[in-house]
Amino acid sequence: MTVPVYVITLASATQRRAFQQAQAQRLGFSPTWHPAMGVNDFPDEVFLQHAFSWQRSLKKTEVGCFMSHLQIWRTIAAGATPTVVLEDDVILGDGWFETIQMLASQAQADFICLEAWGKKVLGAEQTVGHLKLQRLYLNSAGAAAYVLWPSGAQRLLFQYERYGVALADAFINQVHDWSAWQLVPANVVQMNVAPLYGLPAPVHSDSLIAREKHPSAPPPTIGLVFMMKWRRLKGELNKALRRISSFWLAKRGYVPYLHHDHQ
Repeated sequence: MTVPVYVITLASATQRRAFQQAQAQRLGFSPTWHPAMGVNDFPDEVFLQHAFSWQRSLKKTEVGCFMSHLQIWRTIAAGATPTVVLEDDVILGDGWFETIQMLASQAQADFICLEAWGKKVLGAEQTVGHLKLQRLYLNSAGAAAYVLWPSGAQRLLFQYERYGVALADAFINQVHDWSAWQLVPANVVQMNVAPLYGLPAPVHSDSLIAREKHPSAPPPTIGLVFMMKWRRLKGELNKALRRISSFWLAKRGYVPYLHHDHQ
């Protein structure tokens, strides 16, 4: 079984796509290019339907990013094989595809995060072959590079139907009742954190979301303002409960990155 690899990319991000194509050729896999939803790909009416469904007002780029992932989740949920999802600003370590093949064939999971982000995670280690995984109890990254099983995709779709849109990273890490893991050491970093791991950023590394010129839409009612604040409070309480409930099961620490010489 060859694991499918989707790369989410904006049509305008030609430098990033060229870099990803070169990585794929070097590492021996053929990516499926998934067009990212840009700010001009959906009307303001659709944006405003989703802009206030999280803990703060979302930018149009953030909604577009989420929808890009959502489209792939639907494809994975309808299939029968684990699939890799990458954003187009990631750096992949040597031997990356071989590691992915082993994870897909041997791991029992719904979701595996592949990236290091420079922030601590809460997890407990387990070995899969010669690879190490941490059972994720609390994380703040993961949308830039992950392996997703159909069961995990179905769980994400269920959460979307129930709660709506959020930041892609936060949305993934809000799922509780599934088998979520972190590869240790990670074999992916995003370009904007590459210097933390001693790597040069190969192309323009600023987040396209962070560079959006238009601010988040203002909530149309005071009720929505209080609703978002309530969601924020519940989110922080849930994080605290996770820390307490996993106190004897997991430990907090930084995810190391597997250094290689990148070409």
